[in-house]
Amino acid sequence: MEYTELTDYSMPGGTVTAWEPQVDAEEWQTDSRQLSYMHLEHARRAVREGSEWYSQWIGTAFRIEHPLDRQALSRTIIAWYRRHEAFRTSVRVHEPHHPQGDLTRITVAADAITVRERGFGADLPAGEVSELVTDYFNRTVTPLSWPHCIAVTVEPTGDDSGFLLVFAADHTVMDAYTQVFAIRELTALYAAEVTGEPHALNEFGSYLDFSDAERRLGEQIDANNAAVSQWRDFFDDTPTAVQPEPIPRFPRFEVPSDSPRTIVSERLPENGFQATLSHWLLDAAETKRFDAVCKGAGSSMTAGIYTALSMTSAALSGSADLRFIGPVHTRNAIEWGEAVGWFVGIIPVAVRPGRPAKFTDALTAVAATSAQYKGVGAAPFAPVAELIGGDVTPPGFVVSYIDLRHAEGAAEWTPRQARVLRSATRDADEVYFWINRIPTGVNVSARFPADENAGAVEVFLSTFQAILKKIVADGDCEYTYRAVESVPAGAHTGGSTAALGS
Repeated sequence: MEYTELTDYSMPGGTVTAWEPQVDAEEWQTDSRQLSYMHLEHARRAVREGSEWYSQWIGTAFRIEHPLDRQALSRTIIAWYRRHEAFRTSVRVHEPHHPQGDLTRITVAADAITVRERGFGADLPAGEVSELVTDYFNRTVTPLSWPHCIAVTVEPTGDDSGFLLVFAADHTVMDAYTQVFAIRELTALYAAEVTGEPHALNEFGSYLDFSDAERRLGEQIDANNAAVSQWRDFFDDTPTAVQPEPIPRFPRFEVPSDSPRTIVSERLPENGFQATLSHWLLDAAETKRFDAVCKGAGSSMTAGIYTALSMTSAALSGSADLRFIGPVHTRNAIEWGEAVGWFVGIIPVAVRPGRPAKFTDALTAVAATSAQYKGVGAAPFAPVAELIGGDVTPPGFVVSYIDLRHAEGAAEWTPRQARVLRSATRDADEVYFWINRIPTGVNVSARFPADENAGAVEVFLSTFQAILKKIVADGDCEYTYRAVESVPAGAHTGGSTAALGS
């Protein structure tokens, strides 16, 4: 299942309907449970930007193989909202210096939710459907205005056997796991409404309770906390010439005009948003072979992906040492298992393979060094940042690797045209790689600056794929280092892109 923007998803033409949750204003009540650190920071950023805020939503599209029963779908959305308190909360914005703070949580009871249908038109062409739904999500979903999650259906013209369900949510109420879990959950809830049979879904805890507990945990973090010392060690570590900033940034190297680019971005650089791409790195058979090579060397595919990334850095910049931020889920108890919410923390990752001769020689060292700060994810980063210097604000270079093969319903994602989605992001200097293993292979989704440096990311990913393919074909791959002289911190390294080892 790919992770792309909605504009890169093949929407069908047809009848478009929005299903908008409603609640009477007097039903909202102040709630003393604190916002999570990430929720608070995200909402404060929206307040600061005001009219300049651009929607930053995530969501999912998938097909439901039942005819659309409008009343049943309305009940499904209500049931989904009732199951998850994260959907039934919002924030109240106060004036500066308000005794309750700048933002307070408000909530509404489960039985206060209703759903209103909003028709957008029938038999619309596919291009118009895509533009309409994208614009609707961009204008509607914000961290400051409820509802924070909305759904749209598309009934394909000439096809009464099923329909497409697409939803978008502000990040404050949803994470990547929620995006995936929701496919099975919404399908089961809808089937239960249509057939009258029980949905057999488990109940989970409230993200609001988790958020409040996280804030109380954060209040206990002091300068003696292990997470503080580990983050400080990471930021104080002497950086290499190709990654000189305290916050890990994308490796620096020159990009010759003839550099091979088998992976290219899907957005033109002049429209004010980050470049974006999605590309299949390996198919199912190639992925199985790559995994076998890693396991045969006594390691894991996670270490294999990190090693291939460090080999890419070595080939292009001359340094195999690689630092980045890794997102980790914080669902640390069964009660949060499939709860809706933003259960995400971050950890620093420092990959140091040494000077190995080939891929399999590096796996053990990479596995050890990349796990050095693994335990840091249990502590929220915001209070740590305040203690080590509030100007240290990741992310910069972010790499996420997730194996989703065993998620319930994964085998059905392709036939059901399922895809996880994100909104366009205004141009910034962040570089994000989401590398996902699913039953059909390994996919990389990326967003990065759409400027003159975009080519460096394209070359990096193209070289990364070439390394993976060589490992699959040969069972190993020589480590290739470009000869690099001592370079002052912050300088770009020169020279041409090195060829892969034979």
